[in-house]
Amino acid sequence: MSYRLLSLTLLLCVPAAAQPPVEDPAAVNVNARYTVENVELQPVSIEKLSRSLRTRVHGLIGNPFDQASFDDIARRIREELRTRVNMRVVKGTAPNHIKVVFEVTMTEETSFDLSVPRLLYHSRQNFTAAVEGSVRHGAHTAKAGALTDNDQLVERYSGVTAGYEFAATRRLRLRAEAASFRSQWAETTEAAAPEGTLYRTRLRLDPSAQISLFRPLTLQLGVSVDRLEYTTPTTTPQLSSAARFTLRFDRRWELGPDFTQRLEGAYNLRSGLSSLSSDYSFTRHQAESRYTLRHHKSELRASLEGGLLNGRAPLFERFTIGNSRTLRGWNRLQLDPLGAERYGHASVEYRMRWLRMIYDTGSAWQRRGPIVVRHSAAIGYISESSGLTALIAFPLRNGTIEPILLLGLNF
Repeated sequence: MSYRLLSLTLLLCVPAAAQPPVEDPAAVNVNARYTVENVELQPVSIEKLSRSLRTRVHGLIGNPFDQASFDDIARRIREELRTRVNMRVVKGTAPNHIKVVFEVTMTEETSFDLSVPRLLYHSRQNFTAAVEGSVRHGAHTAKAGALTDNDQLVERYSGVTAGYEFAATRRLRLRAEAASFRSQWAETTEAAAPEGTLYRTRLRLDPSAQISLFRPLTLQLGVSVDRLEYTTPTTTPQLSSAARFTLRFDRRWELGPDFTQRLEGAYNLRSGLSSLSSDYSFTRHQAESRYTLRHHKSELRASLEGGLLNGRAPLFERFTIGNSRTLRGWNRLQLDPLGAERYGHASVEYRMRWLRMIYDTGSAWQRRGPIVVRHSAAIGYISESSGLTALIAFPLRNGTIEPILLLGLNF
């Protein structure tokens, strides 16, 4: 008994081994105490990233810095751009805020990429799809693709595209694009079109230069030349040569804690000139803007756009609404089978996690024609990771409501 009592006494007297203290994650990484003010990609634009990756990057703005999340984003940037990436954290403009900068090293290594810029099913207008492959070597990028589009223009156009881009400096990019399209026309368009206006094929050459004036503003100057072969055998091929000018604005900033906002705008001018050997003479103005307010998983978007066309122009220069981007719920060919010379459109959209709700209003009309304002609404699902969207859209009007299904990526 005395031996057991002695052993128990010694056991109680020996101090327990000291346990290691639990480390606070914020103490391990001091940046976790700060809010992410902005994320930048240098020297290339963040628009070079895929839609799903851009959405994830924007979702981290306004939230506390998380090292694991940004390490994963750096890995995905390396995989998408196939280049070296260095991440830096710098002081923000507001107290307790930081900026995350991903520096992309432009190597001389050759990289390949295959993407699907558009994939859409419209229950009234059928399929729209595009695939594009690119090869990049240093500052040189070559692209080639194929598409069939029955969503943006009056006609369905299908064909192949090719392009070349040279990043001359951090602020100057030179581009040249070529395309060959074959056009198909709906029966309503064929019935309404004057003789000699419908073309069978369209060959395009489009050289341009893009200049980054300063951070929010980008200027693009170029010339587009389209050779049109018409469905009427007696109509000789014609040229539509236009000088073009595009000014873009894009800025993101914060509006209070946990709120981020973005303002985008663009003005586009195209002018068909006889000095460029054009058989068409016209001036086409188009302006658009979009405001985005984001709070955690919720996002509010508002957009406004409009345009006017003066002179004699080919049908692909005319405006259309009633597609996957404008006045969803209406069929563009039922509204105006030949397109319009004037249009205006406004949209409000709300997103929360997987939910997407949209209200559209707009009108498209001829120069001396009546203005009829129409409305539509849509509700559906969106995946932030992949960009997959499924929408049920319907026109807001008296009488029978015929819903339209929109399913696809990047719209």
